[in-house]
Amino acid sequence: MAVKHDFLRETVERLAAEYEGLKIEVVGDRIIMTPQSSVQSWTIFDVQTAAVAAGIDKQRLLSDVEFKFPGEPERCPDVAIVEEGATEPWSHEDLLAAIEVVSSKNDRNDYAIKTRQYAHFGVPLYLIIDPFRGECDLLTQPKGDLYAHREQYKYGDTIPLQLADGSTVDIPTDTFKRRS
Repeated sequence: MAVKHDFLRETVERLAAEYEGLKIEVVGDRIIMTPQSSVQSWTIFDVQTAAVAAGIDKQRLLSDVEFKFPGEPERCPDVAIVEEGATEPWSHEDLLAAIEVVSSKNDRNDYAIKTRQYAHFGVPLYLIIDPFRGECDLLTQPKGDLYAHREQYKYGDTIPLQLADGSTVDIPTDTFKRRS
């Protein structure tokens, strides 16, 4: 597994150097290359702005930064909120929230593969923002490879993120853009 993982990691690094502007990550045994859309970029900005407005220090907000998951591919959440005092190299243990913005219709990566991995490693809160459906799924209470609790929100709702450190981030979705 380590040899395969190293090969995939090296391949991703070569592709990232060659294809600037694409999000490149290992999902399962595949390398996924996705151009970030303007809708995805604006949504990430809106989420980070809401977190800062809620009092989260910008040093605790990361976007597309690598987090280690022992024995599995690293993940680069679209937005990550980390524990106070967490430092590089980033680990799954630092994550209070992983937030992903779906980048393609019928996306198994965010809804299945990443959900399993985030739950398996105990990431306390996982938010999936889907600009194709105009809906968001807030997953909490990781148990095994699943989350025990799921709440759905429609664009226009405000999503209350109750972080494990006791802080709350309200994410208004009324300005989120849709994709077709």
